Amino acid sequence: MQIDPEAKMIYVHIPRTGGSWFSYQWPAHHTRAPFLKKNEFGRHSRLPSILERLKKINYNYADYKIVTTIREPMDRIASSWVWFSKVKSTAEKHGWKSIDDMIDEYESGEIRVNYMPQTYWLCEPSSKFDIIYRFEDLLENPTLPQKDFPIFNTSESGSRKLLRQGQNRTSLLTPAQKERIKKVYKDDFDYLSKYYPTS
Repeated sequence: MQIDPEAKMIYVHIPRTGGSWFSYQWPAHHTRAPFLKKNEFGRHSRLPSILERLKKINYNYADYKIVTTIREPMDRIASSWVWFSKVKSTAEKHGWKSIDDMIDEYESGEIRVNYMPQTYWLCEPSSKFDIIYRFEDLLENPTLPQKDFPIFNTSESGSRKLLRQGQNRTSLLTPAQKERIKKVYKDDFDYLSKYYPTS
């Protein structure tokens, strides 16, 4: 989550959609401008709770754009498994042997933001986004946000980071796991079909 007073932008960070890279590319990230990633807002907060907290402190965001990033659902869930099993030690701590164990936990009602469906953020009542960037479009053209926000930085190192994050992970999945993901995350596939018509 990022609130950028210079860009007049509120960014809602859906995990595994390039959000860390996106947040890092703003001048305010480096100058630690007011409200940038403030802890009381939460890193992966949903839009209604962000706006409610801003109202409580009488922060005027009337002319701010509400922005988020999305990712093809199959690839995102596969990326979540890589995050839990290769980057973090979550899988090891919980004895997960495969992505099926991760999905079992999600289906049991646990909430870990990395495997929550994107609709958890996108379809929250009263959530309205001015700009939604597809992760895949940012991979192809990291300068894309500059057309909406001229101060957006596109440093070479930042672009390299995005490219590293952007490896498609679906090759790690078995056919059975792909079918399971399609069923369990049906709401994401349905809602995001306008952005990913071939998924």
